[in-house]
Formats: sequence, C-alpha cells, structure tokens
Amino acid sequence: MGAVALIRSGFERFFVDGPVGKQTGGGEQQVIAVQQVGELALPTGRLVAADPFVVWPEDAESFTDEVEPGTYPVSVSLVSYIDEDGEPDLRQGYRVAAARVTVKDEPAYSWRPAVVPGEHVPMLPMLPMMPEFGYEVKSSTGAFFDIAAASALDRLTGDDHLGNCALIDALGEVGGGRGPASVTDARTGLNVVAFSTGWGDGVYPTWVGRNTAGEPVAFVTDFFVINRV
Repeated sequence: MGAVALIRSGFERFFVDGPVGKQTGGGEQQVIAVQQVGELALPTGRLVAADPFVVWPEDAESFTDEVEPGTYPVSVSLVSYIDEDGEPDLRQGYRVAAARVTVKDEPAYSWRPAVVPGEHVPMLPMLPMMPEFGYEVKSSTGAFFDIAAASALDRLTGDDHLGNCALIDALGEVGGGRGPASVTDARTGLNVVAFSTGWGDGVYPTWVGRNTAGEPVAFVTDFFVINRV
C-alpha cells in the first residue's frame, strides 16, 4: 500500500487481531495480535517517541501536538507468521510492528506526521516522495514517555550499583527481550513504555490521528513490519 492510500485508510488496521497484508514470497501470512501494555503518564501532555538508550535526556524533544495532562493507554501490534500449511512459524516468533498511544477512544478522521519543533514534513500530494522523518533507532528499541520523564532515562537505561539495568531487565522478561515493557522511575513516579522496533535499527515515523474537530485521538509509530497490500 502506498503512502497516500495508507494515510486515507489510517492505521486502525494495524490494531485489529487477525491476518493482515499480503502473503510473503514464501507463502507465509502475517497475523496481528494486539497487546495492551498499560497506562503512560503524561503529566505535561507532551509526548516523546525515541530510542531510550540513545537519546540524551537534555536532547529529548516532544511532539508539537500536545494533549491534556493525564494517563493514556499504550498498545502494541505484534506480528507473527503462519506458513502455507496453516501452522505457526515458531522460528520467527513475533515482531513489534507498531506502537500506539490512545488519546481518545474514537477513530481518526485523518493521519498526519507527528513532528518535533523545527521539523517539516511536506503534506499531500508530496508525501510519497518525502524524505525520511521520525526518530533514529540504534539499539533496536523504541519508547514513549512524557518530556518530564526524560530526566529519568539515565536511571532507567543505566546500570545500578549491582550492574542491573531496569529497562533491559524488564524487556528481557517479555518475548526474549522484544518486550513490550513499562518501567517506572522511583524518583519521579513517571514511566517509560518501551518495545523492540520491528526488524531492528532504522528511522521510524510517528503519526498523529485526528478526529473531525482536529483533536489528536492517537499517536502511532510504524516499524515497517506489516506487508502493504
């Protein structure tokens, strides 16, 4: 599916359990399982999407679209594979195909790039030819957090006096390190929701879905796992 068609249809189909997309060249079918991760605290209403192991706390930037301060549910789209005989392909396991913060429990009327201050992404009809936008991943991990939680990243992603890393340990308990996981900083009480990023490192875009009033209803990061149709 091209960029224009995807914008028109939205990302809702990424978060519906069941088969999705076209079969692979080997005859395998992708199957989605949606997993609820928990609530994300957004005390400032300013959401950040970033690689938590790479971004420096002082360099974290929130999206220009803000929401009301509060807590919002986070879910991930997990993709696994069924072979041509209808059997699960256990060798591949699952991949995190997309991650979503739900702001309002209603469908999006339109989807547009979620950008940080100073970032410009051309709108339609230039979108199919636009340059990459999104955040860079170098640790195969992405995350959502409030800008106020940026100061907690060093504590959550660094080793403690025993050599343990809270975020790595939490991710390691789920899916062999693929997550998702939510970790709360003891000092601030704020949490970071993290997950593996599809097939690994890259630049991954986040989109904001709006209702007919122009209000944000969801933020979705796409990790380019789901086969377009």
